[in-house]
Amino acid sequence: MNKNEINNRLRREKKLEEYYKNPNHCIHCGNIIEMLPHQKTNEVRVKKFCNQSCATTFNNMNRVKKEKPIKIKKVRPKQFDYLNFLTKKELYDLRGVYYKFRATIRRQAHHNFMTSDKPKKCIACGYEKHVEVCHIKSVSEFDDNVTISEINHIDNLIGLCPTHHWEFDNGHLKIK
Repeated sequence: MNKNEINNRLRREKKLEEYYKNPNHCIHCGNIIEMLPHQKTNEVRVKKFCNQSCATTFNNMNRVKKEKPIKIKKVRPKQFDYLNFLTKKELYDLRGVYYKFRATIRRQAHHNFMTSDKPKKCIACGYEKHVEVCHIKSVSEFDDNVTISEINHIDNLIGLCPTHHWEFDNGHLKIK
């Protein structure tokens, strides 16, 4: 060690000793505000809190909390009532493209299944965390003039886990 390093270390030790004779205290918890190795004494002297957590807790105690407005749920007419009297072909013509047509049928099927009293679990294994709604008779097997309410009738819907849904769709699982 050279003379400068020794002098700097001695100066630092003297400053630490002076600080800890009359240290700053946290205005929230009352603990001594510690002086970190890289900090200067005048940096620590201006601090009012020992850490960010104390500062946040102290500053939030006096904060006026805004009341959240009460949200009133809008009562909508039954979401899928308009589909009940449409035929498969009419819905396809209304949606224009296949993926929108299938998405509409899928959403109504999910709604019908979730609002029914059928158990919300896989009928093959009993898994309950993620259940997919599956048509027993696929949508493509129905004629074009069949109504959407017949396709998505609760007796044509079952709950399956993703694995069993794939197996059912690919002919590896038979539903009785």
